[in-house]
Amino acid sequence: MTRVSAYRLKHIARVYAAEPAARVPFKEILEMAGAHPDALDDPDASVEILHEAGAVETACRELGDKSFAGRAGLAAGVPGTLVAYLVRASDTLEEALKLSQRFYAMQDPDLRLGLLETVNGPKITLTSGVIPAHQYPRHREMLLCGLYRRAQQITSGGLNPLVLEMETDDLEHCRRLSELSECEVRGNCTGYAIGLPSGGMRFVIPTADPALLEHLRMHGEEQLRARPVAAMSLSERITHMLEERLPGRVPTGDAVTDELGMTRRTMTRRLAAEGTSFKALLEGVLCDLSKRFLRDGESIAQIAFMLDFSDQAAFSVAFKRWTGETPARYRRAKK
Repeated sequence: MTRVSAYRLKHIARVYAAEPAARVPFKEILEMAGAHPDALDDPDASVEILHEAGAVETACRELGDKSFAGRAGLAAGVPGTLVAYLVRASDTLEEALKLSQRFYAMQDPDLRLGLLETVNGPKITLTSGVIPAHQYPRHREMLLCGLYRRAQQITSGGLNPLVLEMETDDLEHCRRLSELSECEVRGNCTGYAIGLPSGGMRFVIPTADPALLEHLRMHGEEQLRARPVAAMSLSERITHMLEERLPGRVPTGDAVTDELGMTRRTMTRRLAAEGTSFKALLEGVLCDLSKRFLRDGESIAQIAFMLDFSDQAAFSVAFKRWTGETPARYRRAKK
């Protein structure tokens, strides 16, 4: 499974410790999520990304407060990382995003930043290569709120108005996050993104330093060349296999293990060690494809056929279990 620096997890632990409602020690939260509690004590520790996500979801559940994840993201300071220095030395927000896209994988190989141009202005999108948003929504909200805080920091608050877009249909939760972030938070969106004002990517960063930027860029390229090629985790390999085969006949777990050259028991054990399962990976891919097809206007009956469900009713039951709403309601909300 993809591993990331534990610096984010340590920040979450500090925010959690200050919560009046925190009754369970954060190290127990980590154990519930499958992570080793020693990660909080080792300055060079790394953790599996699914364990980090699980810790965020568990903390919200133990506190009885969904907004904890967003508050943790908003409380993030400026990290002392190469990417953070590159961003602050960049000339424009567009240049900062391009550099982040190139170098951020050195500290977090899972998080993906993208740029989407719309009629209402550009959006910085946030996606994951491993974690389905519908399974870990609070973790995705924490990352988005953290990205929003970084955008505020590097622009010295001069880039407005910003809008946070989330998939949640809990409008009261959006209202709460809007109060905390002091910006508009929209629910029922098709992904997680920060909406920028028109021309926002051309915003000039106040701390731009061309000479320092060139030096940092050269240093970053050296680090990239020296970085060993990361082996793809089993969950990533299986996710890619499923994405290549769908829509169409859904491959069974046994078919996947045969192609991977391992037994079903070995696959189950290794995926459990990575904090997931074949069922979770399959449902994550099916859910993402379902949402895309619904947004594209495919009929519910056709989607059920393409994704190998026995009938439309079976697909609708599964979709509601994944997302908490029916396919028809999801489609109406996204129009």
